[in-house]
Amino acid sequence: MGLTPLTKHSIAIGAGILGTLAFAPFNFWWLGLVSLAVWMWLSIKHPSFSIGLFYGLGLFGSGVSWISVSMTEHGGASFSLAFIMTTIFAAGLAIFPGLASWGYASWQQRWSTAVGKVCLLTACWVTMEAFRSWFLTGFPWLLFGYSALGTPFEGYLSWIGVFGVSAVITMTAGGLVASLLDRRLTPLIIPVLLMITGPILNAQFEPREEQTQATRVALWQPMIAQSEKWKPEFRERILEQHVVNGLPPDVDVIIWPETALPMTESQVNSVLPDLDLMLLSNTQTLITGVLGQREGRYTNRLITLGSGQGAYDKTRLVPFGEYVPLESMLRGLIAFFDLPMSAIVPGGQQSLLTHGQIRIGALICYEIAYAGQARRVTEDANVILTVSNDTWFGDSIGPDQHLQIAQIRARELGKPVIRATNDGLTAFINARGQVEQILPRFVSAVLSHTVIPATTVTPYSKAGEAPLIIFLIVILTLTRRNEAFNSK
Repeated sequence: MGLTPLTKHSIAIGAGILGTLAFAPFNFWWLGLVSLAVWMWLSIKHPSFSIGLFYGLGLFGSGVSWISVSMTEHGGASFSLAFIMTTIFAAGLAIFPGLASWGYASWQQRWSTAVGKVCLLTACWVTMEAFRSWFLTGFPWLLFGYSALGTPFEGYLSWIGVFGVSAVITMTAGGLVASLLDRRLTPLIIPVLLMITGPILNAQFEPREEQTQATRVALWQPMIAQSEKWKPEFRERILEQHVVNGLPPDVDVIIWPETALPMTESQVNSVLPDLDLMLLSNTQTLITGVLGQREGRYTNRLITLGSGQGAYDKTRLVPFGEYVPLESMLRGLIAFFDLPMSAIVPGGQQSLLTHGQIRIGALICYEIAYAGQARRVTEDANVILTVSNDTWFGDSIGPDQHLQIAQIRARELGKPVIRATNDGLTAFINARGQVEQILPRFVSAVLSHTVIPATTVTPYSKAGEAPLIIFLIVILTLTRRNEAFNSK
C-alpha cells in the first residue's frame, strides 16, 4: 500500500528540516545524510516535482527563517506579514529541489538500476544547487557541502570545492539508499570508499604559509545599533566610538566592518582630517567600510587609509537589503522596502587591499558565499577578508551559517580568512578553515591576532568546477542503461 499524499509530503518536509540541523550552529552533519537519503527514497518511490518542493519547504523554511528578523525588527513589518513574506521566499527556493525531483522523474527510465537512480538524483541535486546559486543573482546558502568541516568529507574541499562536496555527500546518502532498495550490501561500497578517501585527502592537505610575513591584525567590533547607524544625530557619537576604541596602537592592520563609517568616502577626510596622517605616522593601515559614489548612486565600499592601498566595491547585492527589485512599484509600500541601505549599486573598484607584503582579497557580506567569485577575487591574494553587518538578523542562526561559509572558503582555497562584523561573529580563521580567535555576539571589543598569509594554490582554486562536471558525466555514463526508451 502506497503512502498518501499527506504522508509523503509530511515526511518530505520533516526530512528537509533535518537537513538544517547539518549546518551551523547545530553541526549534526550525519543528519544531512539522513535528510538526503529520505529525499532520494521518496523521489524514487514517488517521482514528482512535489516531493522536492515539500522537501525544500522544510529545508529553507527552517534554515533561512532568520530573514524575518530584518523585516520585523528593522523593516517595520508585522509578525504575520513577515511570516507570509518569509514563506514566499522559502517557497521560491523550494522550487529548486522540486526541479531536482522533477528532473529525476523525467529521466529515470534511462537509469534502471538502484545505483543508477541515485547517481541521477545526485546529478539533479547538485545541478540545482549550482543553478540556485546563479539564478537572479543567486542564493548560495544551505549547500550541503557547507556542512563538511570536521567530517569525513572535509578533505575533498580543496580538491572539488563546495559543490563537489555536495555531490560526494549526496552520493554517500545514495549508496545507503541503493543498498536498501536492492537489499544487498554491495552498494555500500560507495559510501565506504567516499568516507575513507576523505580523511586520507585531509591528512595530505598542507597550506603554503608565509611565516616570515606574519602580521598583527586587529578587528574592531563596534556593536552599533542598526536603528541609530544612519541617523545624523548619532553620527558624531559613532565616529568618536570608532576613533577612541577602534584604533589599537600595537598592530599593523586595523579592520572595521561593513559600512562602519556612516558616510561617503569623500566625507572621510573632511570629517576625520587627522586620521590618515595618524595612521601613516604609526605605519598602520586601516581598512573600513564606507559608502562609495558612482554615477550619482552609492556603492558598498572598502577603503584603505594610512600605509595601505586599494579599494573594493561590492558587486553581489542583497535583494531588498541593498536594492529593491521592481523599485518603482515597491518603494513606499512598507518600511522594509525603504531601508537606509536599499539604494546601492554595484561598484567598479576591484583592487586588492595591501599593507606591505600582505595582499588581501576582499568580499563584502554574503559575497563570501559565492565560491566562483571568491576564487577570482582572491587569486593573487595571500589573505581573504570578509566584512559584514549581520545586525539585521539579531540573535538568529544566520550569522552562525555565515561564519561557517567563511570557514569553507578558507579550507577550499587554503588561505586564512579574516571576518570583521558589526556585532559578531568576528573571527580569525586559519588556512585550514579552523577558527583561531573569535568574539561573541553583541559585545563591543577589539580582537587581535597574528595572521600568517598563505600562497596555497589548491586543485579547486586552479580547476574550479571542472572536476565536478567530469565526475557527474562519468557516473551518469557508467550507470545509464544502453537502451533508452525502447518502444515495443
